[in-house]
Amino acid sequence: MKKFTQVMMMCLAPVAFGQTNYTVNAQGTSWSPNDLTIDLGDSVTWINNNAGSHNLNGTTATYPQNPQSFGMATVGTNWTFGKRFNVAGIYMYRCDPHSAMMTGKVTVVDPSLGLGDNAVSAITFGPNPANDVITIQTKATDFNVVIYDMAGHQVLSENLKNKNELNISSLKQGTYVIEIRAEGTILQDKFIKN
Repeated sequence: MKKFTQVMMMCLAPVAFGQTNYTVNAQGTSWSPNDLTIDLGDSVTWINNNAGSHNLNGTTATYPQNPQSFGMATVGTNWTFGKRFNVAGIYMYRCDPHSAMMTGKVTVVDPSLGLGDNAVSAITFGPNPANDVITIQTKATDFNVVIYDMAGHQVLSENLKNKNELNISSLKQGTYVIEIRAEGTILQDKFIKN
């Protein structure tokens, strides 16, 4: 019976912990695709087939909001890097030499918790791109918003109480990561400041 249980657990492990591998390719100065949503336990393989000199930086030193660090610090050509994602959350990453334009995001959801589109839609924001104000839609009346530049530095932080508009007029034009925390839910996404 013990041996049968062990065999059954080995057969069910890929189902319980994901079994899909996704590929992200370095193409010029961008990742393709640059935005993935995967299940807990799935893996991603980044490939640079001599498409320039790149690295992969998803470290918590660069992106403190990432649930875990990952990456390949060495800049070079013709490399492959793989990671299995065993912690749910949103992972931002970049190529350091091309950090202004070569960024990406992996959203890892736990299907057993029912996370995904329905949970993420509990918090929305817009417009995107935005000029001076971002409007945030959530049921919460008290929530935190933090904005990071693409280097992972915090550039704006505000606790919004009984209001849903965030003034971003002080930010320079560019791409940013917005993190909204409301009632135990976290939304992290990219937005563009015009």
